[in-house]
Amino acid sequence: MKILVEEFQINLMEDGKNDNTVQSYVGDITAFLKYLAKMGVEFDGVLKRFYITSYKNYLIDNSYEPATINKKVNSIGAFNNFLIGKGYMADNVVDLKKDKIKIAFGSGEQVEVYSDSQLERIQFYIQNQKKVSLRDKMIIQLLMFTGVRVSELCDIKLKNIDFLLSQIKIVGKGGKVREVPAKV
Repeated sequence: MKILVEEFQINLMEDGKNDNTVQSYVGDITAFLKYLAKMGVEFDGVLKRFYITSYKNYLIDNSYEPATINKKVNSIGAFNNFLIGKGYMADNVVDLKKDKIKIAFGSGEQVEVYSDSQLERIQFYIQNQKKVSLRDKMIIQLLMFTGVRVSELCDIKLKNIDFLLSQIKIVGKGGKVREVPAKV
Protein backbone atom coordinates (compact mmCIF):
# COMPACT_ATOMS: atom_id res chain seq x y z
CA MET A 1 0.00 0.00 0.00
CA LYS A 2 2.74 2.47 0.99
CA ILE A 3 4.70 1.68 -2.17
CA LEU A 4 1.66 2.45 -4.35
CA VAL A 5 1.21 5.81 -2.64
CA GLU A 6 4.88 6.63 -3.18
CA GLU A 7 4.62 5.64 -6.87
CA PHE A 8 1.50 7.80 -7.15
CA GLN A 9 3.38 10.73 -5.62
CA ILE A 10 6.28 10.31 -8.06
CA ASN A 11 3.82 10.08 -10.94
CA LEU A 12 2.15 13.34 -9.90
CA MET A 13 5.51 15.10 -9.67
CA GLU A 14 6.54 13.76 -13.09
CA ASP A 15 3.25 15.12 -14.49
CA GLY A 16 4.41 18.55 -13.30
CA LYS A 17 1.86 19.01 -10.53
CA ASN A 18 2.48 21.78 -8.00
CA ASP A 19 4.07 20.62 -4.71
CA ASN A 20 0.97 21.65 -2.75
CA THR A 21 -1.26 19.72 -5.15
CA VAL A 22 0.93 16.63 -4.83
CA GLN A 23 0.83 16.79 -1.02
CA SER A 24 -2.93 17.32 -1.07
CA TYR A 25 -3.54 14.33 -3.37
CA VAL A 26 -1.19 12.09 -1.40
CA GLY A 27 -2.81 13.13 1.89
CA ASP A 28 -6.27 12.44 0.50
CA ILE A 29 -5.26 9.01 -0.79
CA THR A 30 -3.50 8.12 2.46
CA ALA A 31 -6.67 9.02 4.43
CA PHE A 32 -8.80 7.02 1.97
CA LEU A 33 -6.58 3.94 2.30
CA LYS A 34 -6.61 4.26 6.11
CA TYR A 35 -10.40 4.32 5.95
CA LEU A 36 -10.36 1.13 3.86
CA ALA A 37 -7.97 -0.52 6.35
CA LYS A 38 -10.26 0.50 9.22
CA MET A 39 -13.10 -1.21 7.34
CA GLY A 40 -11.02 -4.41 7.06
CA VAL A 41 -10.01 -4.04 3.41
CA GLU A 42 -6.47 -5.12 2.47
CA PHE A 43 -5.86 -2.82 -0.46
CA ASP A 44 -4.18 -4.65 -3.34
CA GLY A 45 -4.25 -1.92 -5.97
CA VAL A 46 -7.82 -2.53 -7.10
CA LEU A 47 -10.52 0.00 -6.29
CA LYS A 48 -14.16 -1.01 -6.16
CA ARG A 49 -17.10 1.26 -6.76
CA PHE A 50 -18.47 0.41 -3.33
CA TYR A 51 -15.30 1.76 -1.68
CA ILE A 52 -15.86 5.17 -3.26
CA THR A 53 -19.53 5.48 -2.33
CA SER A 54 -18.90 4.18 1.19
CA TYR A 55 -16.05 6.66 1.77
CA LYS A 56 -18.11 9.54 0.39
CA ASN A 57 -20.97 8.63 2.76
CA TYR A 58 -18.50 8.43 5.64
CA LEU A 59 -17.27 11.96 4.84
CA ILE A 60 -20.83 13.26 4.62
CA ASP A 61 -21.79 11.59 7.91
CA ASN A 62 -18.76 13.20 9.56
CA SER A 63 -19.83 16.69 8.43
CA TYR A 64 -17.06 17.36 5.93
CA GLU A 65 -17.70 20.41 3.76
CA PRO A 66 -18.92 19.66 0.21
CA ALA A 67 -15.85 21.34 -1.30
CA THR A 68 -13.57 19.12 0.82
CA ILE A 69 -15.46 15.98 -0.18
CA ASN A 70 -15.26 16.97 -3.86
CA LYS A 71 -11.51 17.57 -3.55
CA LYS A 72 -11.06 14.12 -2.00
CA VAL A 73 -13.16 12.54 -4.77
CA ASN A 74 -10.95 14.29 -7.36
CA SER A 75 -7.87 12.87 -5.65
CA ILE A 76 -9.32 9.35 -5.68
CA GLY A 77 -10.20 9.81 -9.35
CA ALA A 78 -6.58 10.73 -10.11
CA PHE A 79 -5.43 7.71 -8.09
CA ASN A 80 -7.87 5.51 -10.04
CA ASN A 81 -6.38 6.75 -13.33
CA PHE A 82 -2.88 6.11 -11.99
CA LEU A 83 -3.82 2.52 -11.04
CA ILE A 84 -5.26 1.94 -14.52
CA GLY A 85 -2.12 3.36 -16.13
CA LYS A 86 0.08 1.05 -14.04
CA GLY A 87 -2.04 -1.99 -14.94
CA TYR A 88 -3.37 -2.71 -11.44
CA MET A 89 -6.93 -2.40 -12.67
CA ALA A 90 -8.77 -2.00 -15.97
CA ASP A 91 -11.92 -0.04 -15.13
CA ASN A 92 -12.51 3.47 -13.93
CA VAL A 93 -14.71 3.17 -10.83
CA VAL A 94 -14.81 6.88 -10.00
CA ASP A 95 -17.52 8.83 -11.79
CA LEU A 96 -16.94 12.50 -11.00
CA LYS A 97 -20.42 13.46 -12.20
CA LYS A 98 -22.03 11.02 -9.77
CA ASP A 99 -19.50 11.13 -6.94
CA LYS A 100 -19.07 14.86 -6.52
CA ILE A 101 -21.54 16.65 -4.30
CA LYS A 102 -23.49 19.24 -6.21
CA ILE A 103 -23.24 22.67 -4.68
CA ALA A 104 -25.91 25.20 -5.58
CA PHE A 105 -24.51 28.26 -7.33
CA GLY A 106 -23.66 30.93 -4.79
CA SER A 107 -24.37 28.73 -1.77
CA GLY A 108 -20.76 28.16 -0.80
CA GLU A 109 -20.93 30.58 2.10
CA GLN A 110 -23.59 32.38 4.07
CA VAL A 111 -23.71 36.03 3.10
CA GLU A 112 -24.27 38.58 5.82
CA VAL A 113 -26.71 41.26 4.69
CA TYR A 114 -27.08 44.65 6.32
CA SER A 115 -30.50 45.62 7.59
CA ASP A 116 -32.22 48.75 6.29
CA SER A 117 -31.44 50.58 9.52
CA GLN A 118 -27.75 49.64 9.28
CA LEU A 119 -27.63 50.89 5.67
CA GLU A 120 -29.27 54.12 6.75
CA ARG A 121 -26.70 54.62 9.54
CA ILE A 122 -23.89 54.05 7.03
CA GLN A 123 -25.48 56.58 4.67
CA PHE A 124 -25.67 59.20 7.41
CA TYR A 125 -22.09 58.51 8.48
CA ILE A 126 -20.60 58.89 5.00
CA GLN A 127 -22.29 62.28 4.57
CA ASN A 128 -19.83 63.78 7.08
CA GLN A 129 -17.02 65.16 4.89
CA LYS A 130 -14.76 65.60 7.92
CA LYS A 131 -14.78 61.85 8.59
CA VAL A 132 -15.17 60.36 5.10
CA SER A 133 -13.46 61.52 1.91
CA LEU A 134 -15.38 61.83 -1.35
CA ARG A 135 -13.40 58.87 -2.71
CA ASP A 136 -14.32 56.63 0.23
CA LYS A 137 -17.95 57.75 0.06
CA MET A 138 -18.08 56.73 -3.61
CA ILE A 139 -16.48 53.35 -2.86
CA ILE A 140 -19.00 52.62 -0.10
CA GLN A 141 -21.94 53.68 -2.24
CA LEU A 142 -20.78 51.59 -5.20
CA LEU A 143 -20.46 48.54 -2.98
CA MET A 144 -23.81 49.15 -1.31
CA PHE A 145 -25.92 49.89 -4.37
CA THR A 146 -24.40 48.06 -7.34
CA GLY A 147 -23.62 44.62 -5.92
CA VAL A 148 -20.11 44.56 -7.38
CA ARG A 149 -17.45 42.48 -5.71
CA VAL A 150 -14.53 44.29 -4.07
CA SER A 151 -12.16 42.84 -6.68
CA GLU A 152 -14.44 44.12 -9.45
CA LEU A 153 -14.57 47.55 -7.84
CA CYS A 154 -10.77 47.70 -7.78
CA ASP A 155 -10.67 46.98 -11.52
CA ILE A 156 -13.05 49.79 -12.56
CA LYS A 157 -11.38 52.23 -14.96
CA LEU A 158 -12.69 55.65 -15.95
CA LYS A 159 -13.31 54.36 -19.48
CA ASN A 160 -15.72 51.76 -17.99
CA ILE A 161 -18.08 54.45 -16.68
CA ASP A 162 -20.85 55.76 -18.95
CA PHE A 163 -21.92 59.00 -17.27
CA LEU A 164 -24.78 59.65 -19.72
CA LEU A 165 -26.48 56.30 -19.10
CA SER A 166 -25.31 56.06 -15.46
CA GLN A 167 -23.82 52.62 -16.06
CA ILE A 168 -20.54 50.95 -15.24
CA LYS A 169 -19.06 48.15 -17.33
CA ILE A 170 -17.87 45.51 -14.86
CA VAL A 171 -15.42 42.77 -15.81
CA GLY A 172 -16.27 39.89 -13.49
CA LYS A 173 -15.03 36.37 -12.86
CA GLY A 174 -13.83 34.57 -15.95
CA GLY A 175 -13.67 37.85 -17.87
CA LYS A 176 -17.45 38.10 -18.12
CA VAL A 177 -18.58 41.66 -18.83
CA ARG A 178 -21.83 43.08 -17.49
CA GLU A 179 -23.41 46.53 -17.32
CA VAL A 180 -24.39 47.72 -13.84
CA PRO A 181 -26.64 50.74 -13.20
CA ALA A 182 -24.73 53.30 -11.16
CA LYS A 183 -27.30 55.69 -9.80
CA VAL A 184 -26.09 56.42 -6.30
